[in-house]
Amino acid sequence: MKGRIWLCLAGIAALAAIIAVPSALAAYTSPKLQVQQAGDTVAIKASQATDDDPTAVVLIGAPSGTQLTTTQAPGTVLGNVDALIIATTLGGAQVPVKGQVVVAAPGQVPADEVTACLGGQQPAAVWLLVLSAAGQQLSLPVYVVSDPAVAIVACLPYPATATIGAKLVSAAFSIKGVFSPVSVGAWIAIWIPWSADGTSVNEAGAVASPAAVAPGAVTIAAKRSGKAGAIVTGKVTQAGQARGGASVQIFGGTKKTGLKRLGRASVGSSGTFRFKARAGTYFRATAVAASVDAPPLCTALAPALAPIPCVNATTSGFTAQSKTVKKK
Repeated sequence: MKGRIWLCLAGIAALAAIIAVPSALAAYTSPKLQVQQAGDTVAIKASQATDDDPTAVVLIGAPSGTQLTTTQAPGTVLGNVDALIIATTLGGAQVPVKGQVVVAAPGQVPADEVTACLGGQQPAAVWLLVLSAAGQQLSLPVYVVSDPAVAIVACLPYPATATIGAKLVSAAFSIKGVFSPVSVGAWIAIWIPWSADGTSVNEAGAVASPAAVAPGAVTIAAKRSGKAGAIVTGKVTQAGQARGGASVQIFGGTKKTGLKRLGRASVGSSGTFRFKARAGTYFRATAVAASVDAPPLCTALAPALAPIPCVNATTSGFTAQSKTVKKK
């Protein structure tokens, strides 16, 4: 399977046909992808439950239309990594680890190792997740492919064969200057677990987890209340749809510049908020929304992903700032 996983880049439906998944194993349902994209900076978090089967292959496909810049020199640090592993040789201890995403030099990852993961596909770039854990250095190759589509591919060792028996539970990293800006789209991860004995990949256990990215926005209006105060109202949206659960901070003052934080407003399921300011003439709002689960995304993508089950869909978080308004 690892020798032909790259073929899925021809399309999700093509991957489903290649794997020919009869049904997913109930034990492997926790994989989740979360992506936040701002300009050419992409923050990715891939995770699974600690008690789930270890992952053998993960492929993270970028939204359609994404362009690559892979001219960074070997040794360039593209971003930082925060990861969590289970060290099976250390009694199953959960070990948080940190490191960097580094551009590998030509030949730094042996050709047979590249072939074992990508088959005949040649990567557009090879990165190393360089991590330190329990006094040991872990180096995980990550391949970036661009034909026929843009994706990140990692083939993970079975824990029994890895340094300190490492089972990767989560990895969060941020990359700048590689992926072109995409305002609205979906990253889609295909996950394939190891078999119970670690001798082969378990194709029947494959699952897909999509992560939508879309910009957020916040509007604001202020109406005079009493002698000096105001009622501040507004709405938080994402891709034009109401976005509940965000946090909104209200800033205000007597002048348009130098506004001070007045307090926080809660955002309902309709995306609206209301805040009573004791004083102020000018007001501005900043909305912060975290990544959230998005079951409707799986519903929408299920026909294209079938027979690979869709699990744990998410929508990206964002930070948005309103214009500054004068109360009326």
